[in-house]
Amino acid sequence: MNQTPTMPRSDFDQLLTQHQELIRLANDLEYQTYRLGEQAEPGPVSDCQQAAGALIGLLRTVLFRHDQQVLPVPEALTGAPAAE
Repeated sequence: MNQTPTMPRSDFDQLLTQHQELIRLANDLEYQTYRLGEQAEPGPVSDCQQAAGALIGLLRTVLFRHDQQVLPVPEALTGAPAAE
């Protein structure tokens, strides 16, 4: 039989911290991109906003999926209760 791999709680906590930082950075990028657009001429800024919006949208979709489907797996492998 194959043994179920385990993950130290500290590794999972680091993964969770990085996940949360990605969310924070995506939110900040979105805010700064739209703030930039308020002061600049349309055209290149609009193109930048659209590209950033697409990236942020996909990042949020992936992060949500990780939060709902991926992160519970290594959390369960830590063998410890979830951090508050």
